[in-house]
Amino acid sequence: MKYLALFIFFMSACAHSLNIVGDDAYAPYSYKEGGQFKGIYTDIINQALGRMGEQHSVKGMPWKRGLNSLKGKMVDALYPPYYRPEQRPYMAYSIDILDETPVIFCHKDSAVGLKSFPADYQGKVIGRNAGFVTPVIDEAAKNGIIKIQEVKGMNTNLQKLVNKRVDCYVNDRLSVLFELKKMKAKGKYDGSSVVETSALPAEQGFLAIHVDASEATKAFIGRFNETIQAMKTDGSIQKVIDSYTK
Repeated sequence: MKYLALFIFFMSACAHSLNIVGDDAYAPYSYKEGGQFKGIYTDIINQALGRMGEQHSVKGMPWKRGLNSLKGKMVDALYPPYYRPEQRPYMAYSIDILDETPVIFCHKDSAVGLKSFPADYQGKVIGRNAGFVTPVIDEAAKNGIIKIQEVKGMNTNLQKLVNKRVDCYVNDRLSVLFELKKMKAKGKYDGSSVVETSALPAEQGFLAIHVDASEATKAFIGRFNETIQAMKTDGSIQKVIDSYTK
């Protein structure tokens, strides 16, 4: 009976369909385009689920809504938050999936003399996506060195930067360069007025669940961790990254 109970528990954990959501406006990592939800993290997670032999719902959602939905247990898992245990105590994390490099980009007219953050940024207005937490940026704002303006979505923030409605914008380097390339192709960016000024400490993206998630969801994260580690080792994750960047 003991082994039968363990078998039933294992099967129910595997059969439980999870509601996994990702940021729907974080190209090239996770985004909607042409009616499809795709991106580096999305492809990695879907590939991992395939290896695990599991089928779960993977959909896009505005980032701030995704955070609130996980906090309220309306979804089972969310990607790709950075590790923020103090700001988001309701989250438990998978192993890290990949590294990202947050960077401050500024309009060239505001970038003169900007080298060291935060010392050289006195009085600058820095745009940021709603729900995007960057501790060094928050600390500089708390100390009165800079001001932060938050709006939903990268495209809106970059349009504000191009139009000089903010001095700078902070987000992942690859993501910003990807979006600027699209904006240039659409004639919404001249290709030279936005420049990188400072790189911030590297971050890692995770798949997060609620700290009080069900045992089935916690068991899923254990299987997911093993699969992601295997994908790192055999180069599968790098192949997905390369498919978007080369």
